[in-house]
Amino acid sequence: MTSLRARCATGLALCLMLAVGPAWAQQQGTGGMQAGGTAYYTFARPGQNTIEVLVLGGGRSGIYEIGENIDLGKLMALAGGGGGGGGNTKVTVSLFRLDGGERARVLRERLNALAERPQYPALQEGDLVRIEVRRRESFGWRDVLRISTAVTSLTFTVLRIFDIGR
Repeated sequence: MTSLRARCATGLALCLMLAVGPAWAQQQGTGGMQAGGTAYYTFARPGQNTIEVLVLGGGRSGIYEIGENIDLGKLMALAGGGGGGGGNTKVTVSLFRLDGGERARVLRERLNALAERPQYPALQEGDLVRIEVRRRESFGWRDVLRISTAVTSLTFTVLRIFDIGR
């Protein structure tokens, strides 16, 4: 039988987890909050005019409330760019803008080419930035091991089913 003190401590710990847990889980690092599964990031100085831009893919997807002076290059840095990945990674950035009630693609460019550009397109309220990351996987020794294991297992299964070898 547990003591009254142990049960009270357990109850207090449970109450603290229930009260503090959800608030702690919503923190998303610098300037970010999680609400209903969508991250919301704020990167603006107090009193500065802001716009909202939706970023999909890459490092950190979510809604970004940013200052009007932030261009596509700065937004990519805030959103984590292409998420890294090295030489086997191809990152494409697309910018979509509302035009007559529909989204029209304004820009589609590889991240490398975009980084070399001296001028980035100005962002507007309601823009959508889509970051596509494609990794080219190389065929390695683990793949060979998986295939040879599967073939060996299948061979032994067939031999066992047809009772070959007896």
